[in-house]
Amino acid sequence: MPTCDGNTDATDVGLCTAAVETCPALDDTRYWAYRRVIDIRIPEADPPFERVLEPPFVCLGPQDPLLDPTVAIPAIVEQEFQRVVVLKGIAEVTPRPDTLVNIDTVFTTAAPASYDIPLTILGQSVVITATADSWTWFFGDGSSTRVEATGTAGRTTHEYATAAARGAYVVIEWTGTYRIGGDPQVRAVTGTATTTGDPIQVLVRQARTELVDQPS
Repeated sequence: MPTCDGNTDATDVGLCTAAVETCPALDDTRYWAYRRVIDIRIPEADPPFERVLEPPFVCLGPQDPLLDPTVAIPAIVEQEFQRVVVLKGIAEVTPRPDTLVNIDTVFTTAAPASYDIPLTILGQSVVITATADSWTWFFGDGSSTRVEATGTAGRTTHEYATAAARGAYVVIEWTGTYRIGGDPQVRAVTGTATTTGDPIQVLVRQARTELVDQPS
């Protein structure tokens, strides 16, 4: 939609001096671009349109019938990153099924250190690569620890001080890059996405020693 007062995603009042005389190239016109996301599971939903460009306009000439995807896609990826990164880390515990007070209990997750998310945006093939930047473990006893991205894929250990059933889970913070179509350029996503794994029960027991008679 031309960047004129009165123009919205639903209203076109035409061109104005601000739209036709503010682009660097002669005969170009300045436009806003809008998009909205519709959840097909909610047929009655009518979400509003949002502007998708940053900066919030693009200049197109008479030979440019459509919005240049390479201009709009980066803005859309920035907005969609947190929505499409949904992979959770499921905690795995050793020893299992029970652990003991005052010993190292090992926590790991099978969630990959990175994975690809293929999308189609404005008719273009886009692949987002989400990479785990850190794992924050919550052990269910009020303590937590953060593990920075290393070759151990979030592995950590924890000693429980008392016997009890605990709910442990991991929060993964993701950073991202993306590629558009066959373009070999890898672009970085601004910001991060966070996924929270479902808690699993860790049964912590107290081991006790007992003296017994040895058979003669």
